[in-house]
Amino acid sequence: MSGLAIEPISDSYEHLKQFTADASHELRNPIALIQTNVQVALADPDLQEPEQRQQLEVVERLTQRMGRLVDDLLFLARQDSGMVQLNQQPCPIDALLMQVIEEHSALANTQQLRLTLDLQESDTSTTLEEEPFSMMGDYDQLMRLFTNLLSNGMQYSAPGGAVQLSLATVIRQGLVSLQVKVTDSGIGISKEALPYLFDRFYRVDPARQRSGLASLKDQTSNGRVMGTGLGLAIAQAICKNHQGHITVQSQPQQGTTFTVTLPKQQT
Repeated sequence: MSGLAIEPISDSYEHLKQFTADASHELRNPIALIQTNVQVALADPDLQEPEQRQQLEVVERLTQRMGRLVDDLLFLARQDSGMVQLNQQPCPIDALLMQVIEEHSALANTQQLRLTLDLQESDTSTTLEEEPFSMMGDYDQLMRLFTNLLSNGMQYSAPGGAVQLSLATVIRQGLVSLQVKVTDSGIGISKEALPYLFDRFYRVDPARQRSGLASLKDQTSNGRVMGTGLGLAIAQAICKNHQGHITVQSQPQQGTTFTVTLPKQQT
């Protein structure tokens, strides 16, 4: 009886997931077209009015934010529906992290943040491997995972701060894993908020959002693209896809560390 009672709810949930995926997919093209047209307008040499240029730049940033939200919703809808398939291949995580830092270096300079990568030696036998920091996984998903974490650290770090990435090999439950830590020098997260960080659309208290350049007003006026509240949920989903896990440690005014542990070989 309970199964029959819950069946309509289950069907509604499946329809909702399918609708979210379909709607997100259909929204991608018009958003891309809007952004392209705005960029063309901004490139027009006859555009000399500062007020018009500023309005177009705001439209461009908001369009970028909307496009990011649509991409995030589409990923999570496909994830919930079991449509996300891993494209397994050898992934050199050290090179991947270097690429992530390189892609964020210009923004980090603008925000006066220091980005660093620490490759830590290990006392495990894996140090004898030719590629001790390589694992089997989906390169694009892993790229998205660490991009989200680095972006999160940068968002909540004040000018003059730093975000450090560290990579090491560890043994967990008899398996050789890669462990990546993303540590920022931001204002930290309260103990009460930590259990909800990976919930979809969850945002920490307004005081944290107002830190540094994190307010909506600041982000739409200085070139930063405001987050969607889905980045950490996506990071957690990607970890699970690779049979890994993610944890967070933080104290107010002392920064935050996200730790990602991924097995080198999935079973």
